[in-house]
Amino acid sequence: MFSELKKLFTEKEYRLFLVLVLWLLIGFTMFQFKDFLPIWLGYVIFLPLLVICALLFIMSLIFRTNLKELTFKRTVIYCLIAAVIVIIFIYIAAALFLFLFFIAIISYVLITATFYMYTCYNYSVDLDEKINNIGGAGRGILRWGMFLGGTFISLIMMLIIVNLGIYWGRTTEEVQFSFGGMAIVMMVIMIFLLVVGIILLLRGKFNAWLGLFFLFACIYYLYLMISAYYILKSDGETAYDLGPRIAIYVFDVLLIIYTTTTLIGTKTEVLSEKLKFIKPDGVLMWLIFSKAAYEFAKGGIEGMNIAVFNAIAGLLLFVVLLFIAGLYGLNAYGKRQKVMKESEDHEDQIISQ
Repeated sequence: MFSELKKLFTEKEYRLFLVLVLWLLIGFTMFQFKDFLPIWLGYVIFLPLLVICALLFIMSLIFRTNLKELTFKRTVIYCLIAAVIVIIFIYIAAALFLFLFFIAIISYVLITATFYMYTCYNYSVDLDEKINNIGGAGRGILRWGMFLGGTFISLIMMLIIVNLGIYWGRTTEEVQFSFGGMAIVMMVIMIFLLVVGIILLLRGKFNAWLGLFFLFACIYYLYLMISAYYILKSDGETAYDLGPRIAIYVFDVLLIIYTTTTLIGTKTEVLSEKLKFIKPDGVLMWLIFSKAAYEFAKGGIEGMNIAVFNAIAGLLLFVVLLFIAGLYGLNAYGKRQKVMKESEDHEDQIISQ
C-alpha cells in the first residue's frame, strides 16, 4: 500500500489521479460535515468532479485513451470539446450520465464490500506466510496461536455482537433491521469454515491464517453494523453524533486511499486483462467516479436514502462474501502449500544429488 501511495504522490503519470482523489476527499469532507459547512460548497466541488470523471471514463472505455499520458492542457481541451458535444446532444448526454451515475452507485457498494473482504483475507495470509518463513519451533507456536487465539477471540466477539444487535433491535424503534439475526448468520458461517479448516488440518493442511481472517472479519462487521445502525437510526441522514461521525469519516477516508492505491500498478492491469473491454486507467477512473457518485447521491440529493441502501446492502454482501472468500481461501491456500512443498522436495533432491 505504501509503495503505491508513494507512486500516487511522486510519479508524474499518476498526477491526474492524485488531483481527482484529493478533489474527491475534499468534496467528501464537505458533505460529511454539511451541518457545519455551507451545503453549496459540496455541490460546487462534486458536480464538476462527476462530469470530468464520467468524461474521462468514457474516453478510456470507448476511445481507448491512455489517461496516464494526458497532460493538463490536453485534459482541459478534451473536457472543453466534450462540453460542447454535451451541449449539442444535451438529452442523450444527460441520459447517458444518469445511467452511469446509478450504475456507479450500485457498483460502489459491491466494490467496497469486496475490498473489505479482500483486505481481511490478504493480510491474514500474508502474516501467516511471514510466520511460516521464520523456521524453528517458534513458527509452530506462533501459527497455532494465530489459529486458536484468533478463532477464540473472534467467536467471543461475535457473541458480543449478536447480543448488541439484539439489544438494539429491542430498544431502538427506528431500526427495523435484524442486526442480531445477521450476526448469528455470520457466526454460523465462521463455525462452518472452522469445521472445514479442522477437516483439512486432519489431512495435513494447516490453515493457520483462518483465525486471523475471522478476527479481521469481526472487526469489519462491527464497523459496518455500527455504521448501519447510526444511519438507520437517523433515517438515512448523516446528522448523528459527532463522535461516531468522525470515526466513520476517518475510516472512509482510509478506505478511499486504500482502494485507490491498491488498484495502482499491476493490480489494475490484471483486472483489466480479466475484464478485457476496459483499460487499467479506466478501472481506476471508474473507482473514483463511483465513489463520487455515491457520496453526491448520499449528501447532495434530498430524499434519496442511498446511505440506507449502502448500509444494508454492504452488510448483506459482506456476510455472503465471508462465505465465498473463506471457501476460496481454504482451497487456494491448500494449492499454494502443495506447490511450495513440491518446490522444497525438488530442491532437496537437487541437494542430495
